[in-house]
Amino acid sequence: MTSQGSAPQEFEGRLAQGKDWREIVAWVGDLPPMPQVASRAIAMVENPDTTAQELTELLSSDTALAARVLKIANSAMFSRQREITTLNQAIMIIGFKALKGIIVAATLRQLNKGFGKLEKMVWENSMCVATCSTVISKRLSKRYVEEIFLLGLLHSLGQVVLLAQPATVKDYKKVLQVIQEKQIPYAEAEQEVFGFAHPLIGALVAKKWNFSAETCQVILHYSDPLEGDKPDTDMDEKVAIVQLADAICHAAKIGSPEGYPDRTEAIARAATFIGIDKDKQLTLIPEILDQTQKQFQAESHIYA
Repeated sequence: MTSQGSAPQEFEGRLAQGKDWREIVAWVGDLPPMPQVASRAIAMVENPDTTAQELTELLSSDTALAARVLKIANSAMFSRQREITTLNQAIMIIGFKALKGIIVAATLRQLNKGFGKLEKMVWENSMCVATCSTVISKRLSKRYVEEIFLLGLLHSLGQVVLLAQPATVKDYKKVLQVIQEKQIPYAEAEQEVFGFAHPLIGALVAKKWNFSAETCQVILHYSDPLEGDKPDTDMDEKVAIVQLADAICHAAKIGSPEGYPDRTEAIARAATFIGIDKDKQLTLIPEILDQTQKQFQAESHIYA
């Protein structure tokens, strides 16, 4: 048995007995960095002195990334009912904050060179949770609506990475078998198969890619049981909104493999936690679920 010694705090309770946290850190350290154009674009978005023209020129240097950014920008979530035909239009109409989420979405989609049924399922769930998190935040009039898209999108970053790496993708079919046999969520099944789960990997990769500490924490905790009756901090609330969105997307059968467990209780718990009373849940949650399903049916080509 390997001692976990002085493992960083994010590893606490997240590794099976005998797993060495140092091996996980080394594995993540060996992963490729975020693609250069995307990394530079995100840094430029964060810089208030960046001009739309500078950002357009950079994104135009990566044809595949630019094409996917335009594709996602024309989804109902961003397009404001107006077709966007150029990168410059996208930047001017959507704005820098929202564009950051779109650039990350386009980058994640490109990570999986082989895009089979499983990769498609995880990608669709990533986009669904991003969209649903945004819808929930708008309904609740939260001030971080543009930010929550990115947090929802990145909740499954760890899964995207696990499916992109030869060392782990070959065993991911076992995860699906465990889900089907035991009717447990992705993270629990991954824990059984790998000895760790995608929230940990996602948080570590997000840290490697220089995302904020809060973003890393939301990724790490989104599938954890919610503690207490209500959020103590904005971060707690964001975690709960992403958790609620994930449960709603699985209830809508978007990103759910065969045997995925019923999410009714998870939806009720997260909704109550963020302050949606039980009477309001009876109408609001079905509305959000219906909106989510309709949007995906109408825009499935964007997520291909």
